[in-house]
Amino acid sequence: MKVYYDATHQNIFDYLPITFHIKDGVTDREFSKFEEAYNNPMEHPDLAKYPNMGQSIWIVKPGENTNRGCGITVCRELTQIKQIISNTHVNGKKRSYIIQKYCEKPLLYKGRKFDIRCYAVTQTVNGNLQGYYYTDGYLRTSCRDYNIKNVTNRLIHLTNDAVQKKCDDYGKFENGNKVSAFKDTTF
Repeated sequence: MKVYYDATHQNIFDYLPITFHIKDGVTDREFSKFEEAYNNPMEHPDLAKYPNMGQSIWIVKPGENTNRGCGITVCRELTQIKQIISNTHVNGKKRSYIIQKYCEKPLLYKGRKFDIRCYAVTQTVNGNLQGYYYTDGYLRTSCRDYNIKNVTNRLIHLTNDAVQKKCDDYGKFENGNKVSAFKDTTF
């Protein structure tokens, strides 16, 4: 995404959450930039645009070889973030982290978080890049009503199937916590 927005001479953070890619734990230069933004949000050029951004809540994600919500944490405290990113090697392999400003006032589906899933494929044929996409997508929903006061409950904040299917309420609101593009998707 950064390459695209740089090529089109646009600020990526006008469209995506403020993001820091930490490659070397707390000693990383990028972590110093994050820490400055965390401690002085109104002085950061991309955070200062949002004077009503609320609390300092961040989402921390492993940078490599993970899926299914593994290792994703929503954090308020800088000490917790430092503790997470200090683990720079996992199973003998170097680990980086993504720290993003958490969207504290997201669009909700019936009071719950969701993400949008669409499928696409790209291929190169005779040196020509081709892209195809499936016209129907779907929403993945959470089992719990959105609540910014509780950042530790993964069932509120992560819509991954691997996280949600462990909840007793999985499928209570939508079959398999999914809403088809063909159904009524009133927000």
